[in-house]
Amino acid sequence: MSYYLLEIGTEELPASFINPAAESLKESFSNLLTNKGIGFGDIQTGGTPRRLYLYIDNLNEKQDDKEEEIMGPPANIAFDENGGLTKAGKGFAKSKSLDEKYLKRVKTDKGEYLAGKRFFKGVRTDEFLQENVASLIKSIPFQKSMRWSDKNLKFARPVHWVISVYNGDILDIELDGIKCSDITYGHRFMSEGGVRVKNFDSYCKKLLENNVVYDFDSRKKLIEDQLKRIQEENNDLIVQIDEELLDSVANLVEKPFAVLGSFSEDFLELPDEVLITSMKNHQKYFYATDKDGKMSNYFIGVSNTKPKDDTIRYGYEKVLKARLSDAVFFFENDKKILLENRVEQLRDVVYQEKLGTSYEKMERFYKIASYLSGQLASDRIENTQRVAYLCKGDLMTEMIYEFPELQGIMGREYARVQGENDVICKGIYEHYLPRFAGDDLPETKEGCFVSIADKIDTICGCFAIGLIPTGNNDPYALRRNAIGILNIIRNKNFRLSLKRLIDYSLEVLSEKISFDSKEVSEQIYDFILLRLKNILHEEGIPGDVFDAVKGYDDIVCLQSAAEAIARVKDGEDFEVIATSYKRISNILKKAGWQRKDYDISLFQSDFESKLDAAIKEKEGRINVLINNEEYKSAMDELLGLRLVVDDFFDNVMVMDKDEKIKNNRLSLLNSLKSVFDIAADLSKVKNA
Repeated sequence: MSYYLLEIGTEELPASFINPAAESLKESFSNLLTNKGIGFGDIQTGGTPRRLYLYIDNLNEKQDDKEEEIMGPPANIAFDENGGLTKAGKGFAKSKSLDEKYLKRVKTDKGEYLAGKRFFKGVRTDEFLQENVASLIKSIPFQKSMRWSDKNLKFARPVHWVISVYNGDILDIELDGIKCSDITYGHRFMSEGGVRVKNFDSYCKKLLENNVVYDFDSRKKLIEDQLKRIQEENNDLIVQIDEELLDSVANLVEKPFAVLGSFSEDFLELPDEVLITSMKNHQKYFYATDKDGKMSNYFIGVSNTKPKDDTIRYGYEKVLKARLSDAVFFFENDKKILLENRVEQLRDVVYQEKLGTSYEKMERFYKIASYLSGQLASDRIENTQRVAYLCKGDLMTEMIYEFPELQGIMGREYARVQGENDVICKGIYEHYLPRFAGDDLPETKEGCFVSIADKIDTICGCFAIGLIPTGNNDPYALRRNAIGILNIIRNKNFRLSLKRLIDYSLEVLSEKISFDSKEVSEQIYDFILLRLKNILHEEGIPGDVFDAVKGYDDIVCLQSAAEAIARVKDGEDFEVIATSYKRISNILKKAGWQRKDYDISLFQSDFESKLDAAIKEKEGRINVLINNEEYKSAMDELLGLRLVVDDFFDNVMVMDKDEKIKNNRLSLLNSLKSVFDIAADLSKVKNA
């Protein structure tokens, strides 16, 4: 068996590009080899800032031979009366380069046809790679690519060398003027010149000898071990090892060296989030706390070269000091202007061309938040309105201009400095929550109301002007906003009508723009319900069960009802009852019957009377249980109808010859259906 080694040597790639590019390289080679019938074993890919590599072992030395059957013209056209080939038959063979001895008659569903066999001898793997590797390299997708010379190659960064070795031999491949070789290059600063490699083992060995840790996980482990060592050597420090930052830093270096640095304790006067953002997001440093969890003035940077003295540490500290000094300047300047005065500046900021300014958006969700507070916690209206009014004020500060990821956080801090109460401060921060899947949810009711209001206004506004998500295109994060609303409502057990919330939000929006409120309301309602259906499906609620209860307008009630049905859905009693419900629905639909009033004097048997009594008994009980939100008990009551319904259908002919009796029985069944409908639309449940 054969092997193949490929390396693409580049200038430093962005950290976020490396792993996706390596994975894409693996997928494209795997797909191509599989589609072309070339067997292979394992494919390993990876990368460092200066290279992407691929290794394939157990490669077949040639493509599988293939035999292909090609259909020709109908037999009555291809053969003459003596069985010889006609001009049409010979013409087919010539046009397809077929040997006449491999031609034959083939029976198909459409009749008898002329067919021929063509044989394809598999090409050698080295020849196949030679023809295809360059195009596969060019097809690697990056977030951003460009041309770096007068050549045609578009790549994330300039390519300087390419290794292409098959079974120890260099494949004759050229990538936009770059001739492939068997020479790789080690660490930019801690190696000397190129080194020749013959196989993957020698490739890995030579890179390690030349200070390149080629494996991503190994680099991560080295960094993590060094961070832990620094923590052990400094007993008062707890190094905060952030997994996302660890992944990023591991792709910023070819060989990591952790460096402990510090900054002036004066900077600890800044909010912790400002310090963390400066270190983690901007400088890619790991921050440290003391044993009580308080921010320390120490950090750890990761260098790509081995420190010989304190020069690297001084450099790290100097850059961080400059950034933190800027942050102090912004913080002090921002505090000079009250947050509520910042709000007025939002009048000059366009939120969306058709939806007005950021100030107009604030006015809309101010009203919606007030509505929510009035519905759910009228004693919180004043605080809710204050949160809604102030929550976007920090967008106009210098700090947010420099650190946009601190929106809400700085609003909270400025509000605290300027004397707002703790609930207001916390609500300002919380109104952005949740920001992503798995994020914290607001704790205060004020934060919840403003968060829901802001999000539902965004959804309503975008739908009203036609900015509806399609496929992966969701620039205003409407799906995320909808999921955020649902998670807050479910987490806080808020009892409200989703339809009324949407309609009120659209009513507020209609003061700004014109749209078809009924159509838009239905679109938004369906959009949010689909998000809820997906959430509940992940939690074990089948889609058909959701469809059976989606008539509930209260999210909490809908979920409780769905859980109650899901609990009994697979039981025999439920299956029988649901089947009976569908039977009743079909009978009524076929008869076009809508009346529910019936005359007990027209009953012809005890089975009708018993069903009548059961309807009256269960209707009252189920109504009470549903009103009390005891959905489990309500479902148990429905299941208790099984025997009386079975007896009715086993012994009563609904479509009686007597018109009055038939109509009376149809009305009886429609009344029975109405009892079922109190709880759910069982016709949607699929297993019945």
